[in-house]
Amino acid sequence: MKSNVECLGCLVNQAVRLSKIHLESEDVQCSLVKKIMREIGASKDTESTLDMSCKIHRVLKDALQNPDPYREEKLYYNSEMLKLENEFFDLIRAAEDPLETALKLAAAGNIIDFGPGHDLSRDTVLRVLNRTLKREFDQDVFASLKSDLRKAKKLLYLGDNAGEIVFDKIFISTITSEFPDLQVDFATRGAAILNDITEEDAYLVGMDSYAHIINNGTDMPGTVLEHCSDSFKQAFNNADVIIAKGQGNFESLHETRSGNIYYIFLCKCNLFMERCGLLKNEIVLMKERI
Repeated sequence: MKSNVECLGCLVNQAVRLSKIHLESEDVQCSLVKKIMREIGASKDTESTLDMSCKIHRVLKDALQNPDPYREEKLYYNSEMLKLENEFFDLIRAAEDPLETALKLAAAGNIIDFGPGHDLSRDTVLRVLNRTLKREFDQDVFASLKSDLRKAKKLLYLGDNAGEIVFDKIFISTITSEFPDLQVDFATRGAAILNDITEEDAYLVGMDSYAHIINNGTDMPGTVLEHCSDSFKQAFNNADVIIAKGQGNFESLHETRSGNIYYIFLCKCNLFMERCGLLKNEIVLMKERI
């Protein structure tokens, strides 16, 4: 998905936030942000937001001498959401349709994103979770997802953000309870980028109890297959159903690949609100149509 002016502003804001967090001197902060802006200025008009975000964060990690600048924040949200998982498991068990409620929870967890806005707190996350449980999504697509899962042997679940991964785990647990013969691969990023999950996050929250953990071999904040490892591409091509969480996975896969790909995320920025015709933080459940 090609960048637009709002995407550029968001990328610069990310750089400013990180420089303030990790660098004490204002002169050094300004120098780093200017370097980021030169990187943006040198980019091609055809470059996607994901390409530019990846380049910018490589510059940031190098300048900060920190391969994972968001690690502390990721650990915090993983820990905070794990404290609540028993309550959410109870909520699923009591639901009239456990799979539908688990999908809503997984979608709501997508609010834990350090890209757009980054105005997050534990209370903000919980408010979004409670609101999202009352919202609806495309029931025809949901019926199609259930039908495809019922027939499938292999599910590939593409994760997105730290904290959010706890709700992905609950959703996958619900899926495997309903479809016990399904084999599930859960994919993380290959290296740290923003607050996107790595294998460390997946093992930390206990995802390995419900799925086989793999990574995509790249530090891009999405799933750009030409940059992914051969082993990941094999898992991708062998999957009967793919669930892709988050805007980054949608941006990198939508209208580029055919097959049973289902996208789940919250509509968090103006660009996606306009593109999807939804209000802020509405649930997007979409099936690839090409």
